[in-house]
Amino acid sequence: MTPVDRAVFVAAYSRLVAEVWADPVKEQALGRDPRGFLAGYGLELPDDVQVRVVRDVADADPDLEVQIESWESAATTGTFVLFVPSLLPVAQAELAEDELDSVVAGLDSSCACCCPCCCT
Repeated sequence: MTPVDRAVFVAAYSRLVAEVWADPVKEQALGRDPRGFLAGYGLELPDDVQVRVVRDVADADPDLEVQIESWESAATTGTFVLFVPSLLPVAQAELAEDELDSVVAGLDSSCACCCPCCCT
């Protein structure tokens, strides 16, 4: 795969994953017709290559290199495995008051008592 082909694949794959995460209709379309869905992103495969979609791999980090290898080898293996990692919710945590003070305006709480222009 040339660097240009790689960049095109990565851009299309990234857009596909982001849109599947953002739009339940696209997620359903991926499940109904993975080959057609890929083609909609410019990722066309030979007719004899089967597409297998792997979703929500909980115990593995998404690995772009594995996805690229699957794309490159699809014609010889006869299968393209499309990994669509789960969109994990952002962890919510409460900050202690001193931690929150240090975040406010990017200032250290020890110098938030006066105008920044006079603290030289």
